[in-house]
Amino acid sequence: MATIQLTELIPVDTPLGEGYAIMVDSEAHDNYWTVVFGSGALVTFRQEEIKLSVSYTYGRGISDQQMLRKIK
Repeated sequence: MATIQLTELIPVDTPLGEGYAIMVDSEAHDNYWTVVFGSGALVTFRQEEIKLSVSYTYGRGISDQQMLRKIK
């Protein structure tokens, strides 16, 4: 089991709205992501409950097509 504090914020969509992942806890059967919201609230979600936001490269403005080319 390990806790990873992220050095860059990762924009994510959660059941409670959009936020930024700041930490990941790896457990034996699941990963738990701690997300900070604009209000300052911190909430931890199971990995299956969150998705990366469309902003793939935070602040760099890469389109969906450009990102698809990079990951292929």
